[in-house]
Amino acid sequence: MKYIIFLLITLSTILNAGDSHWEKMIIEKILQSVSNQKELSIYTQDDNVLTMLKGIKNIHISHSCEKADFILAKLDNNTLCNKPELLFSYNEYRRTPSAIGVFFWQKGRPTIRFSSQRLKNFGLHVDGELSKFVTAKAY
Repeated sequence: MKYIIFLLITLSTILNAGDSHWEKMIIEKILQSVSNQKELSIYTQDDNVLTMLKGIKNIHISHSCEKADFILAKLDNNTLCNKPELLFSYNEYRRTPSAIGVFFWQKGRPTIRFSSQRLKNFGLHVDGELSKFVTAKAY
């Protein structure tokens, strides 16, 4: 019985680590596709996102949203910053006018959406293979 519990805990840990690896790769691809800058400055208030971003080349964590190029995850209501946001909740994406895109898991698959109008408002566009995820509407 102890062996089975140990095996389940180990397997669970390995699978969760695998998801964060894929999330890290997808987020890096999204940011590279949206921006033509070699190095990006990212601001987030989410500790999980900070942990996930560690080790990504050419992405630096900013401690101020005004100095950042992009914001990842939803900011709290007290923080106002007019920067493009990449969110991880579809409902938040629909309610947030500064959200240019969303990345979330749906039925075990990664889902990516970009709003063409919001990208245009920030003077951005999506290049490469992710351009097929750009839609005219934000919802």
